[in-house]
Amino acid sequence: MLRKILSTTGIRALNALSGIVILWMATNELGKEAWGISGIILLNISLILLVVELMAGSGLVYFSSRYSLKSLLKISYSWIVLVIGGTALLFWMLSLFPKLYQIVVPEGYGIHILILSAINALHSFNMNVLLGNKKIAAFNSLFMLQFSLQLLSMAGFIYLAELKDERAFVYALYVSYLLPALVGWLLITPLFKSGKSPAAIAKAATILNYGSMTQLSSIAHIINKRLSYYFLKSLTGLGSVGIYNSGVQLTEGLRLIGQSISLVQFSEISNSTDKAASARLSITLLKFSVGLTTLALLVLIAIPREVFEWVFSKEFGDIKIVILSLSPGVIALAANTIFSHYFSGTGQPRYNLFASLTGLAVTIPSLIILAPRFGLVGAGISASLAYSIAVVYQGWVFHKKTYTGFGDLLINRSDIRLLFKVVFRRK
Repeated sequence: MLRKILSTTGIRALNALSGIVILWMATNELGKEAWGISGIILLNISLILLVVELMAGSGLVYFSSRYSLKSLLKISYSWIVLVIGGTALLFWMLSLFPKLYQIVVPEGYGIHILILSAINALHSFNMNVLLGNKKIAAFNSLFMLQFSLQLLSMAGFIYLAELKDERAFVYALYVSYLLPALVGWLLITPLFKSGKSPAAIAKAATILNYGSMTQLSSIAHIINKRLSYYFLKSLTGLGSVGIYNSGVQLTEGLRLIGQSISLVQFSEISNSTDKAASARLSITLLKFSVGLTTLALLVLIAIPREVFEWVFSKEFGDIKIVILSLSPGVIALAANTIFSHYFSGTGQPRYNLFASLTGLAVTIPSLIILAPRFGLVGAGISASLAYSIAVVYQGWVFHKKTYTGFGDLLINRSDIRLLFKVVFRRK
């Protein structure tokens, strides 16, 4: 497992570095308004993809080693077509209310959002199948191909094609979604098995039951994270969205620690039937995830405002206050990632949904109160409150299910021994 964790962490670190370079290009070459448009476009794609993943997401990770891949493909692809078609209809209905439509969908980019969502959905199907079959190396390679293509193609569109607006970002998304989707298809082809797969409808119901909890949770979670984009756009304009989006990206780069750990955790737990061992492993990984994320966050907070202005241009100096307001939430998310993968990996995704809904119940009123008064800071505080409340709920449920006490959350020798045992295990 050491190779898996090191490989996954290394790939995530490269992704974070790539994201910083993309952010640097965007802030220096595109400006805050174009970057704000880019953030909303990507947010819409993410929301559509989360609905797609009701039938083509984490359920595939859980069931791809249990069900025929042919039947999973038929179910998932049919669902993708249905969701993209439904979104197109929703966009048309929103267009009847121009002011609302302009807040949700940047002008002229509705069709691009639909096409990019469809391509990304196909790519996501391939990625989840690889993860569910414990093909971590192939998963990481495909992931690296995606963000590498996005970085290189965006640089090409900016510096060679001289596109100095959001089109450089959008066209880079086309390249970084389409090519990995084609390569991913080649990677999963050997996993198909011959023969018929009976009871496809029953399987679809089972996947939907599992996936609905997981993805509804993810939808609520991303609304907690990104609802502020729409508030800021309507209150203060696209420029504020661009600055806030930049701060969010920098803090989310710190999540590579928890994400790398939880990715391998989920792959292990979803293929295990020993819930006690899964709980012990999750507790240990939780401690290290939160501890390491906190250390990395302190380093980021220590960077002076002047450095952000020098790197990302003066109009992005307020990135510093966004990072400070999001800091409590970053630590909470380090724990949230481990808890979420524990519940999903043990077939209990409903608790992630309840946690996200609890956070959403805090997000909406806090945004209404804080965003108009405090702008960027209010949006960041609102997000931190939502993340913190959600992880408190998850921790409480985890305590009830596993009989974990407060003392169990302190790092001790047994945690280090367990971590080394799992990490250095060959298989």
